[in-house]
Amino acid sequence: MSAESEQSIGSILGDALRARREDSGLSLRAAAERAGMSPAHLSEVERGLKEPSFGALARIADAIGVEAGEVFLDLAIALGAAPPRPARRPLGFAPDPLDEVEWAAGRLHPDDLRALAAFGAFLASQSPTTDQGVTTA
Repeated sequence: MSAESEQSIGSILGDALRARREDSGLSLRAAAERAGMSPAHLSEVERGLKEPSFGALARIADAIGVEAGEVFLDLAIALGAAPPRPARRPLGFAPDPLDEVEWAAGRLHPDDLRALAAFGAFLASQSPTTDQGVTTA
């Protein structure tokens, strides 16, 4: 394998990690902290300048709330070794709110999901309701 191919794979892996991190809504600093590394090191991985060990890749994946296998699948798709994933929903169709919540919850780090649930419970406890449980204005 040429040095150019190795650099290309590192860049593709970094792009996949960055896209997953951004999809999860995490800053570089927050993801690096969760992964137990410096933001500078994670930045270099995302830019394809450093190659993470398998252990570091697993920690990064966990930090951004995905399985390491999903990152490898992203890499395989980008390299043409696996077919692209189908769209989550057909273009032009409005999302089902419950599907959207399930999809988003599946991508949140467990700590973030717990915090979001606690915040939702707090907001619900602050809202005045009628006997039927309907929130009043």
